[in-house]
Amino acid sequence: MSNVELIWPNKDLSLRASGKCGYEWVNATDIRLRSPLVLETSSRLAPNSNVLAIGDGLDVLEALTSQSPIFGEGIRLVYIDPPFNTHADVRQYSDKMNRPMWLSMMRERLMALLPLLTENASVWVHLDDAEVHRTRAIMDEVFGEGAFVASVIWQKKTTRDSRAAFSTNHDTILVYAPSGPKRWKTSRNLLTKDAEHLTNRDDDPRGPWSDAPFTAPGIRKAQQYEITTPTGRVIRPPRGRSWYATEPTYQNLLADERIWFPKDGDGSPRLKLFSHQLRGLVPFTVWGASDTGTNDDAKRHLLSLFPEHEVFDTPKPELLLERIIHISTNPGDLVVDLFGGSGTTAAVAHKMRRRWMIAERNLQTVANFILPRLRHVLDGTDPGGVSEIYSWVGGGNFEIARVAPRLGNLETDSEVALLETLFRDFAVRKASLTA
Repeated sequence: MSNVELIWPNKDLSLRASGKCGYEWVNATDIRLRSPLVLETSSRLAPNSNVLAIGDGLDVLEALTSQSPIFGEGIRLVYIDPPFNTHADVRQYSDKMNRPMWLSMMRERLMALLPLLTENASVWVHLDDAEVHRTRAIMDEVFGEGAFVASVIWQKKTTRDSRAAFSTNHDTILVYAPSGPKRWKTSRNLLTKDAEHLTNRDDDPRGPWSDAPFTAPGIRKAQQYEITTPTGRVIRPPRGRSWYATEPTYQNLLADERIWFPKDGDGSPRLKLFSHQLRGLVPFTVWGASDTGTNDDAKRHLLSLFPEHEVFDTPKPELLLERIIHISTNPGDLVVDLFGGSGTTAAVAHKMRRRWMIAERNLQTVANFILPRLRHVLDGTDPGGVSEIYSWVGGGNFEIARVAPRLGNLETDSEVALLETLFRDFAVRKASLTA
């Protein structure tokens, strides 16, 4: 735990979801917190289920932890893109919380996630300058100062605002790993090297390649042998070095045409490396728009899927989530997002064959954006984003869950009807796919 603590009014109270989009301070002893949360699901949740949960993130975590098996193997990645609390006009959610409530909202959800994380998990929190410095103090308190890994700067736009004192074109993503950066580094993935520098000097049908010396430092008896070049020259390893592999392995590589001799066949052997065999790159902390996309790229993607509908105000591009998910997870790992928004996290995790659980409190956002988008993903009718990179043609499934807040759950008749319609239509569609 951190030795330095950020203090705010009512920090000792619990901040719970109340009604459609509000929050309420309550004592931990409040009798209303003793009642179990009601978890409604489209069907029984299996340990490997993907879940779209309608409800507040904290309520969803508590309900799924106690009433389902999906967190059994732990959460490998948490990506949170909460309201930035900039008091901006956003159509799909409220961005105007008072600061003490906003801070408690973040702290309590991070604390609820902590016991559910795997040993090699990481937590990525996406913000702008409004609350990022206070959030880092909260994350130091929850995960410990030693869990801090990096502050990633993401270039969210390439246009310039000439009216501002500075034209802000970046967000910050705080990266924490409870195991600490040194230990987490051993399990995170490197970035794929740019294949543009690869060439195909021998017209290999497998495509372009790079090369590396076929030697290693030190003297190893099993790696001291003669090699005959294509020109007939017999060579041995340089002084103080050995060949990279034993002679049987060399012969196998030679038969597989993985050995290249420069100087028209008279040079020392070199190992051919194709793009998938190259050691990756350690991520930088500054991510440019050309590599990870922009907010405008994300909006164009959504407009291509739903040309007749209003676009989500603050979507994130699939390339950004692809990089985060690639670095921090492997296929089959569980990815969690407590502020589902336009559904980018679920869409990308699904295409990358990760398990996922996202929570979204706004029922209309689920109906207008997330569900239709995920239908395109499953049907293979979403060619945008990272679909081409992962050769995505559709498939897979997910379940819908709904968790009502304990406090002030006063739904309108139209909201009740919309929920019933969502569950009914989802059940019909699922039945048609399995028929």
